[in-house]
Amino acid sequence: MRRFLRREDGYVLPLVMGLGLVLVLVVATALSSTVGGTQKADTETDWNGALAAAYAGIEDYSSRVENDPSYVRYGNTASEFSSESPTLTMPTGSNANAAFNVTASAPWATVPGSDGKAKFRYEIDTSMYPATGVIRIRSTGLVGSQTRSVIADLRQDGFSDFVYFTDYETQDPLVTSGNDPYCENYWWNRPPQKTSGVPGYSGGSPTCGDIQFAGSDVIKGKVHTNDRLLLCSATFKGAVTTASTTNPLYGTASGCSSPNFQAGVPQRVGAITMPATNAQMKKETRNDLPSEVPDPGCLYTGPTVIQLNSNGTMTVWSPFTRKTQVAASSSGATTPAKCGTPGTSTGQLGSTGGATIPVLNLNLLYVQNIPSSTSDPNYPTSSLGTGTFTYNKFHCTGTGSDQAWYIGSTNSSSSATQRFPMANEVMPSSSTSSTPAYGCRNGDLYISGTLHGRMTTAAENFVYLTGDLSYADTQEDMLGVVGNNAIWVWNPMNSSDNALLGTNRTIYASLLSVAHTIQVQNYRSGSPRGTLKIVGSMAQKFRGPVGTGSAYGVATGYAKDYNYDERLTYSAPPKYLTPTSTTYGTTQIAGVPSAFDADGAPR
Repeated sequence: MRRFLRREDGYVLPLVMGLGLVLVLVVATALSSTVGGTQKADTETDWNGALAAAYAGIEDYSSRVENDPSYVRYGNTASEFSSESPTLTMPTGSNANAAFNVTASAPWATVPGSDGKAKFRYEIDTSMYPATGVIRIRSTGLVGSQTRSVIADLRQDGFSDFVYFTDYETQDPLVTSGNDPYCENYWWNRPPQKTSGVPGYSGGSPTCGDIQFAGSDVIKGKVHTNDRLLLCSATFKGAVTTASTTNPLYGTASGCSSPNFQAGVPQRVGAITMPATNAQMKKETRNDLPSEVPDPGCLYTGPTVIQLNSNGTMTVWSPFTRKTQVAASSSGATTPAKCGTPGTSTGQLGSTGGATIPVLNLNLLYVQNIPSSTSDPNYPTSSLGTGTFTYNKFHCTGTGSDQAWYIGSTNSSSSATQRFPMANEVMPSSSTSSTPAYGCRNGDLYISGTLHGRMTTAAENFVYLTGDLSYADTQEDMLGVVGNNAIWVWNPMNSSDNALLGTNRTIYASLLSVAHTIQVQNYRSGSPRGTLKIVGSMAQKFRGPVGTGSAYGVATGYAKDYNYDERLTYSAPPKYLTPTSTTYGTTQIAGVPSAFDADGAPR
């Protein structure tokens, strides 16, 4: 038996070894599963973290350019993404930024609060910034060994965000209230009211009127005012915001029913500040600032008429213009062909037929007052004197508030190709000796027609919308119109208060009056003029009336039909003026294939 048992000693060992192997396999499988799951979880965490880091890059750049608008000049042209923006330069010194690096082994910028684990880089494309105000940015985030990229469009928030914007909801004291200095300091609709220390104030109430929206008014788009709205049964189809501190935020005029707010009641937000003037736009006609103004626009001098033609051209009459691009030194002023040729020969800016040239696509033109300095390159070649005068084919026929002018041989309808006032027109009531309606020496722009292209027009003084403004292509064309002073919807009347133009007006444009108002000329005169349809945006310091009436209809002037051009949500007219405090909003964002490997090498 003992010999038999000794022969059985080795039979148990394979069983034990087999069971042990099974246990080892089970443990190994469990361990492998656990390690693999941990690795997968870590990879997914890094993958998601890299996307968050890419978004952090967008926020970082947006913050920098909001705090310093000139930051748009920075970028790395070694990036293929930035190849269409050759004027970009790398920041140095205190502005140095690792986020602009685009080579392998170069440092990345670190996401604050991530303990150095999350990083980002970004590449900038500003090729469309002068034309549309849009900066395109590709941001890449890095966490662990994972990288992810997104592309975003950053657009300046500005006046073209609103179909209707005002600083004050009262009338402009310069053109409607005898230049009452009290109006700009005593606000009917928003406190605090200033009751002393106002230059020229001698007591009593201000003469500026409080304008209301009427029952026939339909506003289709976002509305903002820094003041308080006075309403009478009007309809608002978009969001309404106000910086007013009054309670309630809007008033309802006596005898009127409540307004119809289809996107919710008005909300209080911070004020949006107007710049003091539009003078900075003139800088866009400088030819000696290649890094800031790589593609200068055109400068015109004195009364200037523009007829937009649907074929992509415009006809320009500008008799006082001598140089159409300027520099810091008067000797640097030039006359590029794209702006038209100064002079009085056929086809030139001072001729009776004007100069027909291509529109300044993706660019700007600026109309300035006739300069008073003899050293200015656009100073007239002969003295204009202080009264009436003739300058080549331009004739000034009045003085003071009765200033009038024409271009041609005589002031008759058959020989004067441009004339203001027109035949049988009486001077508008807003014309004063200090602010003549048709000043012979003023930088006034008279514009109408059909635009084919994208362009911004600006004037140092008034802008007159002398007819309809339309687009040849409503999906592609875009017009900006900026007056330092009032923008007038031209509405000439004769001595019997009869209108000299047809009814109804249609304006496709972004309109901005920096220091004054957008207003219908002679809005109190005559019979109803139909509907003023605006498609685009409008912004003004003081609210301009377009007619009179009640909740039941229009008595004089126009009914309002204001429509927001939705394309302005993503774009803006070329080189358009922006608020003094500029912010940027992300209009579009999308994920794209990663631009870099984890070691920083471009893919």
